[in-house]
Amino acid sequence: MKSAPTIAFDVRPSRWIGAAAGFVAALAAVAPWLSALPAVACAAVSLTVLAAAACALHQHARPRFVRVAWRASGWSLIDRAGNEHAALLISHAHLGPLLALGFRDGPRSHFRIVLAPDNLDRQTRRRLILLLARAEVAHAE
Repeated sequence: MKSAPTIAFDVRPSRWIGAAAGFVAALAAVAPWLSALPAVACAAVSLTVLAAAACALHQHARPRFVRVAWRASGWSLIDRAGNEHAALLISHAHLGPLLALGFRDGPRSHFRIVLAPDNLDRQTRRRLILLLARAEVAHAE
């Protein structure tokens, strides 16, 4: 197998993750009504949960960067205007079918993405996992 000199993929929000987050938010909005809290407190908590969930789902649906690329020169994040931002991969985790990547694209700026089977094709996922494993081995040496 040839090693890939570059890997690039579009950042698309996962419908699975969006649906799971919406479901958990709905449960959290209903939970206060099953407690002994006064109705005003239940309404306040439910509205707060729904507002926070709406903000989080909006950020999930419209990420800051639309493309991630790895080249020999390092990681790049491409925004909606097509501008490239050099980035440093600061964390990654392979959690069952999910692959979480954390990037630093500035001194105080972070970008995190969770890749699920519905927002990254199988071949690119495999190549990315191999690249991350190689980077771990190289970093350990």
